[in-house]
Amino acid sequence: MNITVLKEQLGYFLNEDIGVIVYFVLKTENGTVIRMADIDNEQALPSLKAYFLDSVKQRIIEKDDLQVMNISEADERKNVIYEYDLDEIPTELLTISTILENQDQPVFNFNRDNINNVRSYIIVIGDNENKLLLYKHHYAISLIKRDSFLLKKKDERFVKFNEDLIRLDDNFQFLSLNGTLFIKDLDKLEKFFGFHDVIKREAMLSIDIIEQANILADVDVLKESVENITFARKLTKLSANSPVLGTIPIPTIIQFTKVHPALRDKLKYNQGDSKIVLDTSTSQNLFIKLLNDDFLKSELTEMYYDSLAKDQISQDVGA
Repeated sequence: MNITVLKEQLGYFLNEDIGVIVYFVLKTENGTVIRMADIDNEQALPSLKAYFLDSVKQRIIEKDDLQVMNISEADERKNVIYEYDLDEIPTELLTISTILENQDQPVFNFNRDNINNVRSYIIVIGDNENKLLLYKHHYAISLIKRDSFLLKKKDERFVKFNEDLIRLDDNFQFLSLNGTLFIKDLDKLEKFFGFHDVIKREAMLSIDIIEQANILADVDVLKESVENITFARKLTKLSANSPVLGTIPIPTIIQFTKVHPALRDKLKYNQGDSKIVLDTSTSQNLFIKLLNDDFLKSELTEMYYDSLAKDQISQDVGA
């Protein structure tokens, strides 16, 4: 999905008279449970819907420099929202699928459920045809407990407040739009949701493809480097997205590495020059760039570039 389509589809929720439901995701001794929050429907719930829709508007719809990328192609670019295109989804985010399949979850009950166990909130906005789910991570600082000394305004005085409070800001980390998962905050995904393990497993799939291509003298050096999460993320792009591997003959690839200014004299080869030898971290990174086709040449200036962004341009000039 491109950013234009994403913004158009999100715009639907701004203009329609649609409902909102809030869920708490709790971590308990018996595992993860989902509870529907019973929120006052007179003022609080409509205000909460408007609050988060305004956040969607400001953080996505009105952002001119935002773009959509597949998470398998994640790199160092900023102002990106990632469409999740990997097969494996972190366990905690599976709660989004659970709610999409069944919105009729048990109501949060203060006699049965412990508010201290809340780990995240899922705000569902939509109707029977379209649903937007916003996933918000819970931080301990968001729960203001009654064991603190809390004061609230009553008439012209301050009086003691004896209840727990949940404080919500309008930020969210992930969203699901009609079943498609988008990652707004990649750092949070990596820090809290075990995404590093997902990346490592995806990286190993890429290494299997590289091994089958028989382009390296020793593929084990890549397996050892998978523990470096930055390098592992670069590898994930290859399993389904390499424009080189499986497309360009290996002799052509090796000849390219011998003449391109960024690669010439930077890589080593086995006897007979039929395979590449990766003996340094620098050579490994160059090899990944090679398979991602990052080394480009301008047809206008004939200058060479190392480019992350390779957005394809239509060849229909008159279109």
